[in-house]
Amino acid sequence: MRLTLPLSVARPLIFATVSARLIMGVFLDMPWLYNAGWISALAALVLCVPLGMLADSFTRLSGPGDIAGALEREAGKAPTRIICGALCLLAIYETAVTARVLSNTVRHVALSEASAISLLLPLLIVAMLAAYFNGLALGSAARIWVKIIPFLLLIVILLQMKSYHAAWLTPVLGPGAEVLATGAVSASGWLSLTAMIWLCAEKDDHAASLRTPVLGPVLITGIYCALVLALLAMMSPPSVRTDLTRTYQLDKMLANGRASQASQLPLIILWYNSLIFTVSTNLFLGAKLMQLTIPKLDGRLAVLLAGVAAGATAMFGLAEQGTTVELSQWLFALVGALFAVLLLLPVLKGGKKACARSK
Repeated sequence: MRLTLPLSVARPLIFATVSARLIMGVFLDMPWLYNAGWISALAALVLCVPLGMLADSFTRLSGPGDIAGALEREAGKAPTRIICGALCLLAIYETAVTARVLSNTVRHVALSEASAISLLLPLLIVAMLAAYFNGLALGSAARIWVKIIPFLLLIVILLQMKSYHAAWLTPVLGPGAEVLATGAVSASGWLSLTAMIWLCAEKDDHAASLRTPVLGPVLITGIYCALVLALLAMMSPPSVRTDLTRTYQLDKMLANGRASQASQLPLIILWYNSLIFTVSTNLFLGAKLMQLTIPKLDGRLAVLLAGVAAGATAMFGLAEQGTTVELSQWLFALVGALFAVLLLLPVLKGGKKACARSK
C-alpha cells in the first residue's frame, strides 16, 4: 500500500491541522505570554513567509508527481531520505503531544478521571483507521471541516459577545517585547509544520491552478490563529503566574465562568474536532515520511508503527508541557534548516532549474 496525499486537498488539511496546533501551543503551553499571544502568532507568520515562498517557487518549477520525488531528483536520494526520517520522528512526536491534549480535553469535558491508556488507545486507533483511508480521505474531510469552522466560530462569537472585554488586551505587549519574541520563535516552529504536509503531497490535476499551495494556507492559518487568540484573550483577564498547567488553561478556554453553557458546546465541537484532525494528520504524516525514508515499507505497516510509537511517546510522559515548550524553541530552526538544505541544494549543484527533467 502506497500512502498518497494530493496537493489540492493538502491545503485545507494544512489549515485544519496547523491552526489547531498553533492555538494549542500558544494558549495552553505558553501562559507567560499573558493576553498578547496573538502578537506572537502574527510575528510567527512573518517568520514563516520566506519558507512558504521558497516552497511555492520549488512547486512551480517542479514537474508532475510527488514533491519528495522531485527533491530526490534534485537534492539527491540520501539527503532527502535522511531529512524525511528526521521529520518522521517529529511528526510522531507531534501526534503524541496533540493526543495528550485531546485526552485531557475528554477528561475535562466528561468531568471525570480516567486512566491515560483508556483515553489514548481509542483515540490512536481512530487516528490509525483514518490514516488507513489515505491522504485523499483525510484531505477531503478537512475540506468539509474548513467550510464548517467559520459558522461555528461565528456562533461562538455571537453567543459570547457580552463576555468580551477589549481592555484585557492591554498592555498590548503583555510581558514585554523580548518575551513575545521568544514566543514568536516557538509559534513559528508550529506554523512551519506546514512544510511537512507539503513534502508529503503530490501534484494532481486540480493543483495546476494553485499559485501559492504553501504560502496561501500559511497566511490564512496565521491570521486566523491570531484572531482566535485575540478573542480568547478578551474572554478573561491575563493570569500573571507562569507555571499554569494545560488543564488550567483548558478550563480557562472552555469554561471561564462567564460564558453561558449554550456557548460552550459549539466551542467544544470546534476545539475537539480540530484536535482530532491534528492527531490523525500527524499520524498519517509520520507514516508517510516513514515510507519516504524506507520506500519499500508497506503503508499499512507504517501507519501501525507510527501509531505504536506515538502511543509509547505519549504514555511515557515525553509529550508534556515542559518538554514541548523546550523543544519548540528549536523547532523553527530545525524545520527551516532541513528544508533550506533540500531546496537550496539544487542551486548549489549548478544553478539549474529545480526538477527540470530532460526528456
